[in-house]
Amino acid sequence: MIMIPAIFAIASMFHGLTGIGVTLIATTALASFYPMSHVLLLTVMPCLVINLVVFLEGGNIGYYLKKYWLLVFTSFVGSLIGTKLVFLIAPHYLLIGLGLLIVGYVLTQFLASQTGKNIRLPNNQPSLIFSGLVAGVLGGATNAMSPLLVMYLLSATEDSLDPKTELIKASNLCYVVGKIAQLIVLWQWFLSLPTTELGVIGVATLLSLLCLYIGFYFRHKISQKMFKNMTLVILLLLGMNALLKAFNY
Repeated sequence: MIMIPAIFAIASMFHGLTGIGVTLIATTALASFYPMSHVLLLTVMPCLVINLVVFLEGGNIGYYLKKYWLLVFTSFVGSLIGTKLVFLIAPHYLLIGLGLLIVGYVLTQFLASQTGKNIRLPNNQPSLIFSGLVAGVLGGATNAMSPLLVMYLLSATEDSLDPKTELIKASNLCYVVGKIAQLIVLWQWFLSLPTTELGVIGVATLLSLLCLYIGFYFRHKISQKMFKNMTLVILLLLGMNALLKAFNY
């Protein structure tokens, strides 16, 4: 049980430093020990709190809600569907999906850093609806909402004054509604968790907040690029481990 707060502490610090990490690292690490349905129960509250804090940081809440309401809505609907699917799909298939999404995300990030070009989806309404729904379904079932969402937001934010900040804030807003959707579907199972596990989740949430702010503090004092590369290496190893576990299930 002690590993759960430790995993969230590390993931949250990387999230504070680089803007990525908490959901993907925590999910892929915990998927090595628990079935995906239980991983969702363990991660939903800490990830909801962390993503909400990151979204609220700096304000401009109305701007993001007005500009990205349709992406947020489709992400919410997709997450409702995806979370229900976790009880219908065999666990090893969910692990394969998680592993492929994580490894694919890491490879596209490394490719972008080498070539200076990101893989992106067009910025139009069909692409928006597709991205929101599919990212929501994938996020609801495996917590891996980032890859497709980032591909769309790279195009949607390119004309903004601060594309990087807007991408982080918009994506975290989508993660927040995705977690709310998961919580709606999982609520009765969440409440039926043993008291000890609920306590561990509470500790993990508080520790995650502390480590997130530690990451914020050091964000401009040390190399973000180094820590982002470290995050991607960790994700690659965890994604490959998820695939190995799935094929040996």
